Amino acid sequence: MEEQPYPFERERIDFRYHFLSTSTKKEVKKLVIFSEIESNVYNLALLDELDNGQLSDMSETKNEDLITVMATVIHIINDFLDKNPSFFVIFRGSDKRRQRLYRIIISKEFSKINKYFEVYGGIGDETLLLFEPNKNYDYFLIKKL
Repeated sequence: MEEQPYPFERERIDFRYHFLSTSTKKEVKKLVIFSEIESNVYNLALLDELDNGQLSDMSETKNEDLITVMATVIHIINDFLDKNPSFFVIFRGSDKRRQRLYRIIISKEFSKINKYFEVYGGIGDETLLLFEPNKNYDYFLIKKL
């Protein structure tokens, strides 16, 4: 992605990153958390910190900065995998709309992304395929080349 990301920081906990989504209306603290789900496979969660301190993967920021947020997440994935080159990152949208959005972004940026990452799409629990743009998947798996 050529879009400039937000500055982000890795927290003392190695697998947590945070950044601010900013607009003229508000700032929203966003977190990217990597959680190990099996050996060397880490789930990526993109979360908003709500006003009450709770974390949510269902809230809608509506800061009109989606491209910058997604560019930031891609840079965070790259940073995480640079530090942990044997790891895989797995993610899916928290709903169908977000899953479709992730597929569209990966498809659009695929010619750039596949220079740095191996990208797979998963269907169900058993089928993992090399990613093909504009094909529906249940989840995505990424590894650094």
